[in-house]
Formats: sequence, C-alpha cells, structure tokens
Amino acid sequence: MLLTGGATYSGNVLNIHSVHKEDRGTYYCVADNGVSRGDRRNVNLEVEFAPVVTVPRPRVEQALQYDMDLECHIEAYPPPAIRWLKDSVQLSSNQHYQLSQFATADEFTDSTLRVITAEKRQYGEYICQATNKLGDAEGRVEFTESVIPVCPPACGQARYGGGASAISVSSVLMAVATVLTMVVIAQYVKRA
Repeated sequence: MLLTGGATYSGNVLNIHSVHKEDRGTYYCVADNGVSRGDRRNVNLEVEFAPVVTVPRPRVEQALQYDMDLECHIEAYPPPAIRWLKDSVQLSSNQHYQLSQFATADEFTDSTLRVITAEKRQYGEYICQATNKLGDAEGRVEFTESVIPVCPPACGQARYGGGASAISVSSVLMAVATVLTMVVIAQYVKRA
C-alpha cells in the first residue's frame, strides 16, 4: 500500500515524505496511453535504519552438563555487526560456546549462541548486541539452571552420568529392549 492510501498512485512523480523502514521494497512505474500494452519499470527502494533486536525467549533454563540455545532476531539495514556478551566480556566460538548467524533476508538476521555442556559459571545474563552506522540495540537473555534437561537441544545428545562413564539414552534403550526380548523368549520356551 502506498502512503497515498491506495495500491496505486497516478502521476509521474511519487514523493515519499519522512521515509520509514516500512516504505522499503519495489515500486513499479507503469506508463500506458491506450495505444499498446504500455511499458513498466521498477525501482527498488532500500531504506537504511538502526537495528531493532527482539528476543523470543528472554528467560531460558537448562540442567548442568547439557547444551542450550540462546536466540535473538535482528532487523537492520545495512546489516549489523552482532556480538554476544556475558559479564561485559565478548564471547566467541570455543569449547564452551558456539555462535551462529543466519540472514533470512537483507534486513533480517537470526543469531544463536549455543552454551555447550552448561557449567555453573555459565548461568547468568547474556546480551545480544547489534550495531550498524545508524545506531545499536540489544536484547537480554537470562540463562538459569533447571533440574531436568530441557528438550531440545538436550534430547538429541542426552547423556546421563559424567565423563567417560556416561551412558547415552540409545544405549539404555537398547539394553531394555534386549532384556525384554529375553524375557519374552524365556516365557515362550517355558510354555512350550
């Protein structure tokens, strides 16, 4: 919809006063004098604006020794620099954290900070900060401890115990299935 209130505007000049980010997009100029099928040109309008950060889950929890994803969504143009902070320290991908970014469109970016094998010192407040030449914005995520593992992402790689003696969920299920099979066979043999 055009600022003039309709889907079309007649005239050879379209003035957009006080441009907003919602005005971005493709505008089509169509010339038609009724003699032929007319001609059409398009103009792509890019609007630069400061970042807007939203946090879908401002409070997340996870049990010790399990992974958890902290997320923020950023809308900005030009694309912003994005960083995650904890206790005023910028985080980077390492054995404790994995950072990833995915641009869903020119103006939209999703950023995820995965806390790997959560430890007590990793609980607390995290800040997702986005900056471009027009300004900056931030979103906050509070990461707290839970008693029970939260799925996902824990279910995909759930482990019970610790260190080298950890037993995976699939190993436990395999052992239970084997025992049940043995019980059924024993009962069948006993009846026969």
